Amino acid sequence: MAGGLKERKPFFLAPRLARVRLQTAAAVLIAVGLALLLSPLPQPRPKAETAFYAVCPASVSVQGAERSWVFGSVAVYKLASPRAPAGCRVAERAVKPAASVALNPSSGPPRPLSTFYPSRFTGAGVRVAVVDTGVDYTHPDLRHAVRVLASFVVRAGRGAPLVWVVGVNGTLEEARSFDDYVYSVVGAHAWLDENGHGTHVCGTIAGSGAASGGLYRGVAPDAELWVVKAFSKDGTATLDAILDALYWLLDKPVDIVNLSFAVQGESSGDADPVVAAAEQLARAGKIVVAAAGNDGPIPFTVTAPAVSPLVVAVAAVDGEGRPAPFSGVGGWGSPVKPDVAAIGVGVVAPAPTYPTRLTPHLLPWNRCYAALDGTSMATAAASGVLALWVEAVGREAVAANLQDFLRRRSVPTSPFLLPKTFVNGYGLLVPP
Repeated sequence: MAGGLKERKPFFLAPRLARVRLQTAAAVLIAVGLALLLSPLPQPRPKAETAFYAVCPASVSVQGAERSWVFGSVAVYKLASPRAPAGCRVAERAVKPAASVALNPSSGPPRPLSTFYPSRFTGAGVRVAVVDTGVDYTHPDLRHAVRVLASFVVRAGRGAPLVWVVGVNGTLEEARSFDDYVYSVVGAHAWLDENGHGTHVCGTIAGSGAASGGLYRGVAPDAELWVVKAFSKDGTATLDAILDALYWLLDKPVDIVNLSFAVQGESSGDADPVVAAAEQLARAGKIVVAAAGNDGPIPFTVTAPAVSPLVVAVAAVDGEGRPAPFSGVGGWGSPVKPDVAAIGVGVVAPAPTYPTRLTPHLLPWNRCYAALDGTSMATAAASGVLALWVEAVGREAVAANLQDFLRRRSVPTSPFLLPKTFVNGYGLLVPP
């Protein structure tokens, strides 16, 4: 089936690709200059409560650990000190906030995603998990897509996630009634998005466009959403909540895992617990997609878990295909990151239909939507495109040799004839 598919270039690429390559070249040169200028300078970081996390072979037992997670052949232990058995890799991480999401108002003209990602495929039958701030599952654009809701912000007994499966536990209307009851007891909703970021990400992936006559539909409007709430109202999460969410997803039948967030602190590669967890999801056959981060254009700013060679790291470009100035940039060395680029400027997607932190950014002509910038939005767009490819050729065909697949399904933007750059990776990911 894959042999009969032709790769499409978004309409904006054909006449402008040469200019985009020149702009990418400028971004690369600026990034190199900034690296030479700024890399020797110390980077001050605010004081935060920290804990130590050890990434070990699952066969290694660590005594006195506060918590543990076993991801197949890899175990992660939370420790009070950096002492761990031989064979373990230890990283110090902030307890809270360990990771955060951002609501960045649009710096470019708002444009429908359907303009950039036309396809005869719709993501039908593809399951996409989103670890974020929850979702407005009552939104007209998302009611059709939400199938599973899980919360690690409000939990059931013994720390287990609070889970609602549509059609098993009840309808979304009944979920909302229960969610409101939970709020009356603990002061927070279990699944409802109280920030806005998660709703925007979910709508970018699978929004139907129902509130706009189809104009602002997502990239894969028939994909199924499994929404895991690990981030609180202020857009932050503890490392434990993120690890809990990834552990919960390990044995779930999802095809793609969208991680539109950045873990704070220096990316320590295979010593990073979130990287280790994300890699085990990838080894389990899931396609893990993560944001490159919004700390560009300084090099070496791609964040965890996107630094992993098994995770798809997504950079942001604007509607003209130019690198977004905020998009995280990789560095020389292996692996080259990010992997691909997607639209991350002026992205119009659903916003909660009740007051949240996203309310100030609503479109004045349709207050069911907001326009945002960020690699979070680009990551969601890339997850949508990959959902189209999974429908077209199957998950195994995408995941089996992921880097080669990304290379073949991206339009290069490098002016230096490089197969991959540390600004836009292989280039702009295109749909089938």
